[in-house]
Amino acid sequence: MFYFKKEYGTFRESSPAGIFYKPGLNDVDLGKHGYIDLENEFFREKDDRYAKAFNDIRKVYNYDLNSTPLQVKADIVEFVLGLYWRVPDGLRHVVNVIETEGLLNGSLELRNKETGVLYTDEEIPHIISDIKNKVENQKVFMTYFYEENVRKHNWDKLNEKFLIYQTTEPMVIGDIPYVPLKTENRLGYILDEFMIPLDQNHILIYTQKHPHFLETNVLYLFYQCIIDGVSEKIASSDKDYLKKMIEQSRMLHDRTCLIEKTLKKEEALARIIEFESQFDNFDAFAK
Repeated sequence: MFYFKKEYGTFRESSPAGIFYKPGLNDVDLGKHGYIDLENEFFREKDDRYAKAFNDIRKVYNYDLNSTPLQVKADIVEFVLGLYWRVPDGLRHVVNVIETEGLLNGSLELRNKETGVLYTDEEIPHIISDIKNKVENQKVFMTYFYEENVRKHNWDKLNEKFLIYQTTEPMVIGDIPYVPLKTENRLGYILDEFMIPLDQNHILIYTQKHPHFLETNVLYLFYQCIIDGVSEKIASSDKDYLKKMIEQSRMLHDRTCLIEKTLKKEEALARIIEFESQFDNFDAFAK
């Protein structure tokens, strides 16, 4: 693949494994309290399951959603929900959720050993502070938030929200590969709707209202969200196309500046998708 590093404005060639990784990301060193290898102890089973789902939907079911089992779709969605915590600066989301929902307001409980009385957040400010200020603690509590968000997700809407589109243009992907279309900083509502590439020419739009087609306004605005977003590395298998999209992003930025005064790009993308969903086909939309 070829990738563009925004910090330096440079293009490089690399294997995918050499682009999107961070050493020690899943290592938790708790000092005298021990060491946790999240890669093997928490993610291994999940990643094996997610990889199988991606392989199955592509090679076994050939992206035929009518024959694809619900569990395969669920594993792919769960993978995206999990990316929320695993992308660059994803651990900051742990702090964000604590600030929004608190730590002990869900199924997580902390009891006084002597009295058995449940603590409240107000009674453990030192613990809350330790989580917010220490990355190692954020890694530990991330596993809880990861599971809780998956558990609380509205899986009843899975089938109607899951739709895949094919494009003949090369794919562009960032180190944060998804674009939120509808999300809240609350467990169960994080990445409630989103858009993400599945491979070099298939995109998943996971939302209640879908267009019946994928046209360039949506595709290019999606790419702009990736390129102009918080991703530091933008990659594609086609170097010339990647360069074109980087330049296109600059031009699109000028075209959408009026929208951006009141809307974020992600919100603009969500509104365009919802607007186009009312048309039965591309010709009707074009008219």
